[in-house]
Amino acid sequence: MNESMKLLEEKFNEVKKMGYIKSTRGGTTGVGKTFEDLIGKKEDRSPNPDFYGIEIKTKLHYSIRNTTLFNLNPKGKEQYETRRLVKTYGYPDKDLPKCKVLYATVYGSCLNCIAAKYLMGLNVDYENNRINLRIINLNMELVENYVYWDFEELKERLYRKLKYLAVINAAKRTIDGEEFYHYTSIDFYKIKDFTTFLKLVELGIICVTFRIGIEKSGPKKGEFHDRGTSFQIKECNLTKLFDKIEE
Repeated sequence: MNESMKLLEEKFNEVKKMGYIKSTRGGTTGVGKTFEDLIGKKEDRSPNPDFYGIEIKTKLHYSIRNTTLFNLNPKGKEQYETRRLVKTYGYPDKDLPKCKVLYATVYGSCLNCIAAKYLMGLNVDYENNRINLRIINLNMELVENYVYWDFEELKERLYRKLKYLAVINAAKRTIDGEEFYHYTSIDFYKIKDFTTFLKLVELGIICVTFRIGIEKSGPKKGEFHDRGTSFQIKECNLTKLFDKIEE
């Protein structure tokens, strides 16, 4: 373990001794946000690691939900490909049906149906060093295959943000309708390699999630709101991408 890991472990042990702590935020992100508040980390969307070179992932015991590895918008024919994707393949928002949104999770191992009109999937293209977004119509005809993520950019983002990882486990209690967390263990990991990352994309273990919505209220109501295009993995599969660091 390096000095940053030892420092984070010391801070974790201080939090662990506090027992169950009231969540500072409701919902599924509360477990991570509460821990970050306790160690004095401010919330951000930075492509850099959370704590002196270490990315922190906080999870509930036995959780199988997806966790975001990093955000990265795709490239293509237009400067803002996510805007084009939602205009071309999006579907009406349930509250503001005149506006289009695109919430979709896409895999390399299968095709997902989007808006009952298209199928989307990922293709790891080793010849051209990119991951392509394949869009197919319901007749199984290729519509387009030119939206992509470049290998070099993916590799840079992966190693910058996720070279070292701390996984913190927590237990949850609900008391009088409010959530409390007890942070119980911490483990440290190191990224395996980029080849493993690509293989997990091919197998559908790592997916891409589009969250392209609209503003629901205020002066910008109805305007485009890109909440991020992210590479994600189920929490239970993190050890397929990382090797555990022993003390």
